[in-house]
Amino acid sequence: MNIKISNLQFFVAVATSQSLTQAAQRLHRTPAAVSLSLKQLEDELGGALFEGERKNRLSPLGRFVLIEAERELAHFERTISAIKTYAKAETGLVRVATVPSFATTLLPPLLKQFRQEHPQFHLDIRDMDSERVTQAVLTADVDIGIATVPAHIPNVDQEFLFSDTFCVVCEHTHPLCRLGRPVRWSDLEGQHFINSGMGGDIQAPEFRNLRECASMSVRNTTSLLALVAEGMGVTLLPELLSRSYAGSRLAFLPLEDQRIARSVSVITAPRETLTHAPYAFLLAIKACQFG
Repeated sequence: MNIKISNLQFFVAVATSQSLTQAAQRLHRTPAAVSLSLKQLEDELGGALFEGERKNRLSPLGRFVLIEAERELAHFERTISAIKTYAKAETGLVRVATVPSFATTLLPPLLKQFRQEHPQFHLDIRDMDSERVTQAVLTADVDIGIATVPAHIPNVDQEFLFSDTFCVVCEHTHPLCRLGRPVRWSDLEGQHFINSGMGGDIQAPEFRNLRECASMSVRNTTSLLALVAEGMGVTLLPELLSRSYAGSRLAFLPLEDQRIARSVSVITAPRETLTHAPYAFLLAIKACQFG
C-alpha cells in the first residue's frame, strides 16, 4: 500500500467541506484532479470513502480515515515546521555550564563573536565547579560543559581545550610577594590555607596535604578571592583567573612545582544528538585557540 500524503490532504479537504467543488477551490486544484486523488485513495484502501456521488456523507471507512488522516496531517505539519526552523536556525537555545575561570576570562570574547554571528540564539550561561558541570551535562540540564573532567565519562563526548598551572593567590602585600622567585611548598608551611575544592584529581602529596590541613574550604571562587583579598589566608587557583584580577588587591604568584596543573575540556552529549544551536556553539568553541 502506497498512500500519498497529498491524497490524504485532498480527502480531508473534501470531507470537511462536504463539497468537492469547494474543496477544489481551497486546494487550488480542478475538481477533476481532486476527484482523481480520491479515486486513487479509495483504490489503495479497497473501499468507498463517501456514500453516494455528491461526496457530502462519509462512509464508515471514510469516518475512520478522516480521524486518522487529520491526526497524521497535523503531525506532518509540525514535522515540516520543525525541519524548516532547524534548517534556517530561526530560533535556538544554547545552555552552557562552565568553571568560573573560563566564564570570566575566555568565554566573554567567544560569546561576543558568537552573538554577532548568531543573534537569533538565546544563551543560558551558568558557572559552577567541575563536578557540577559534569553532572549537569549527564542529566541534560545543559547542552555543553567546560570543565576539568575524568579521562573518560560514559555516554559523553569530550575534547581537550587547554591546560594551565596552579599558582599561589594571596593579598598583594603578603610576605610571599617579596620572595622574588616561584613559591616553594616550604614557603607555604604555617600559612592559613583556604581550600578552593579545585584540583581534586592532582595526586602530588604536597598538594593533598595542604588541602587536608586547610583552615577553611570555600567552593565559590568570588567569595574565596574576597577572603584572600582581606588577608584571611592564601589559596591555590588556576593561573587563568589572574587575567580577571589584574590591578586588584590580589597577587597571583607562580608555583615552583609545575606538576600542579589542570586540563580543561569541553563535554557534551553525543554530537549527533545536539540540536543546531548547541552544535553551532560547540563549533565556535573548537575554532578558538586557547592557551
